[in-house]
Amino acid sequence: MLTKRQITAATTRAAEVLRDSGAKVRIEQEGYTRVDPFRIADSAGVLVMLRPLEKLLGAFLSADQPGILVNSERPAGLIQMTCAHELGHFFLNHGTTSDEQLDYSNTASQKELEADWFAYGLVAPRWAIARIMKRKGWAISHLSHPFMLYQLALRLGISYTATAWSLNRLGLMSRQAVQEVLSVQPAAIKKSLLQKHSLANAQRDVWLLDDADRDLILEPRVDDKMIVRLKNHSGSGYVWTTDEASSEGFSIEPVTPAPTKGDDGILFIAGGVQFQDYLVTHIPELQLHPAHLELAERQPWRESAPSLDQFSTNAQFEQIAPGLSQAAKEKMLQGTARS
Repeated sequence: MLTKRQITAATTRAAEVLRDSGAKVRIEQEGYTRVDPFRIADSAGVLVMLRPLEKLLGAFLSADQPGILVNSERPAGLIQMTCAHELGHFFLNHGTTSDEQLDYSNTASQKELEADWFAYGLVAPRWAIARIMKRKGWAISHLSHPFMLYQLALRLGISYTATAWSLNRLGLMSRQAVQEVLSVQPAAIKKSLLQKHSLANAQRDVWLLDDADRDLILEPRVDDKMIVRLKNHSGSGYVWTTDEASSEGFSIEPVTPAPTKGDDGILFIAGGVQFQDYLVTHIPELQLHPAHLELAERQPWRESAPSLDQFSTNAQFEQIAPGLSQAAKEKMLQGTARS
């Protein structure tokens, strides 16, 4: 078990890394919502390699050229947490180590517990969570709702379970509340959001976007689904056009209207305004710049008239596959383009 001093040392080091790596600036000024441990590793000169592993989640290799090995066959959130944990071993000078699990109990070794606290401090800092909550208009009580916790997890880039326990570590959710919210599995949440649709890969996620996600740079994984929830004024002849989105490679289709109040606790009819969900899919190549998703609400017979409303956001799709991390690949592409 770590002392308060040891915990403070690990989390303070994580805060220093966030500041020095530019990860905080990336969120506060560039429009991203999550800390990317792969980019932090790249900026620190740590080579990250993803590959299928039989038992290990990950490993840190201490050498003249430090490296991190991450199991590519795990869900995206767990992959991010594993990379953050291994970065903890690097930044805390632990030396070579391997990990078959995360979320160590208090009986684990000091270095594993320190790396654990570092990882949570790195990818789920209080200020990043507060920023998402403010934009979404969520109170602390909302975080105990499985649907909102799941969406918070996607924006932080970590697993549903890790998000719940990070809130517990920050004193924002009681242990009992964590156990209650974890009794609802992400699979049930995804099924409710997709309705008649389904995911080809059960490890992929379903993002629910609304007005609070305007003009951000979200980072879904390739093959994730996105549901865009928009105000619907079809009774006045307005429809959401998708021409702009189609030109960026997005495919959009309306989802069967949901009941007045869905299982996610979000009203579909509020203050006399109806909402319509749209299913968004996109299959991009590895690209350096985010894809721009834009929709406009207009009357089809008045194409030249100003739109009643617009929705726009950006998606930097993440490709997690065996080999070098995407951050390392992008760096190589940028170097090739300059040459």
